Amino acid sequence: MARQTPIDALIGGFMSQLMRSGEGAFNKLSEQLLENPVFMEALRHTLEAKGQVDRTIRDTMDFVSLPSKNDIERIVELLEKIDERLGSEQRSLQAMEEQIAVMKLLVEHSAVAASRRSSTAKRRPIRKKGSR
Repeated sequence: MARQTPIDALIGGFMSQLMRSGEGAFNKLSEQLLENPVFMEALRHTLEAKGQVDRTIRDTMDFVSLPSKNDIERIVELLEKIDERLGSEQRSLQAMEEQIAVMKLLVEHSAVAASRRSSTAKRRPIRKKGSR
């Protein structure tokens, strides 16, 4: 690991002091702005104007039959839900197909075993009771 030189220590200390003084200045400015009634009134008007602009844009898009950002987000959410359900149904269908394949194998195995039993029974001579 590299040793810290006196210059590195000086620069590190200077940066720490600069950060502390910058944070202090920012906090002081923030407090002054929040206490200033003119600034707060301007901020309130700005937020009201933004709300009005948002409503005007939404109404205009409705008027020309264009979907809003919220409309598109709702559609995307619905599509995601449908995609999840479809995935679940596909997994269920796959499981059923696997069960059907196992059942087919069991039926085929049973049919082969039954066929062997019947062909073996046909080849054996029938013995009468008491005869060897």
